[in-house]
Amino acid sequence: FQAEDEIAGIGSAIGASYGGALGVTTTSGPGISLKSEAIGLAVMTELPLVIVDVQRGGPSTGLPTKTEQADLLQAMFGRNGESPVAVLAPRSPSDCFDIAVEAARIAIEYHTPVILLSDGAIANGSEPWQIPDISTYAPIEHTFVREGEPFAPYARDPKTLARQFAVPGTPGLEHRIGGLEKENITGHISYDPQNHQFMIDLRAQKVANIAKILPPLEVDGPQSGDLLVLGWGGTYGSIYSAAER
Repeated sequence: FQAEDEIAGIGSAIGASYGGALGVTTTSGPGISLKSEAIGLAVMTELPLVIVDVQRGGPSTGLPTKTEQADLLQAMFGRNGESPVAVLAPRSPSDCFDIAVEAARIAIEYHTPVILLSDGAIANGSEPWQIPDISTYAPIEHTFVREGEPFAPYARDPKTLARQFAVPGTPGLEHRIGGLEKENITGHISYDPQNHQFMIDLRAQKVANIAKILPPLEVDGPQSGDLLVLGWGGTYGSIYSAAER
């Protein structure tokens, strides 16, 4: 039943995205494997979608109750064709809130799937956390085309390269959507190789543009030295303690 449950989860999340809202679905590494084609569909259709991957030991169902940072390459590259997505990872239980907000912001403003890589240690962990003042957060802008406005399904915002978004059922904004390659601007199905390459490049550049809104990395400890320790996600606490020692 697992495959049916996982596919139903991504299907309902994509359905929410089609409706103009943010789709959210949760899974672990085996589920990401099952969802890979559907994530590719979200890349192709450029839908705002957040996929939470709480990592556990693999392969397959592997170690269901143990933690492992095993899914990074799968999250980055585990789809057919050229289909980049944004990947974020919280470093602690309290960090999950801000990372989830950032994942939603990126998905909505750039019209792209975002994978949030947590892990079993974070999911089963806890720490003191002060409930934030939501009014201090920058608003998340989701722009919709309205009835009577100029519309082309693959016309793009010049800053984010996000395509125009129309709520299904809006009169006059009907267009074709799905997993087949689309012609630039019009959204018609296209098998032209030059158009295909152009659309691949556009989608890749859109994801690359996300880096422009990210703050510079913060360095803990001395700003210069002989050794730099790099890590990601839930290894933060262990790495920080080891570096301090």
